[in-house]
Amino acid sequence: MSLSGCMVHSHTVGLGSTGTGEQVTRQYYWLFGFARVNEVDAQRFAPELTSYEVETKFGFVDMLLAPLLLPLTATSRTVVVRT
Repeated sequence: MSLSGCMVHSHTVGLGSTGTGEQVTRQYYWLFGFARVNEVDAQRFAPELTSYEVETKFGFVDMLLAPLLLPLTATSRTVVVRT
């Protein structure tokens, strides 16, 4: 039996999320995290806002993608921007 834990990093900008908006995207890395494949810019998801929250996590979907990405030495993380 295998159990997986979630890894979460949360960053609050300004007062944090003040509404109900949420944008979700995925960040990919090569060589087990040494090189980014794509750039996720939180300010692009919250233009003209000074208060929002950014959460980076290794969640359930990332765990499901891991066996597919492992032969490519790639990993993924989910990035959630709450406005």
